Amino acid sequence: MFAALHKSRQLYLITLDRLGDYMELLRVEMKIREQQLATRIAGFMLAILFALLASVFVGLAIIISYWDSEHRVLAAWCVVLLYGAIAGISFGVCMTRYRSEPLTDTLRGELQHDIDVIKDNL
Repeated sequence: MFAALHKSRQLYLITLDRLGDYMELLRVEMKIREQQLATRIAGFMLAILFALLASVFVGLAIIISYWDSEHRVLAAWCVVLLYGAIAGISFGVCMTRYRSEPLTDTLRGELQHDIDVIKDNL
């Protein structure tokens, strides 16, 4: 019984000692995630701006090309459908490709490593 109490006290001391490290690791992870998010947002905003400008000019070019013909209305509606397709495809790509890993993966890995070390010592 005393051995179990001694081991539980050791576990408590190890956990208490590592608690500061866990908090520091979580702070570092938050800063890294913040920088990654800011870079990603800036890149997406720049890409969105130029994609929007390019699609507007392509749409205008299509409509102007058919301006003096009887297919002007059809060209305008095709441009509207083109814009809708671009928006739908962009949304689909963003939803499927750009998912972040959970913030606590590194912290969870460190906790699991410490638990394994503690189990080996018991």
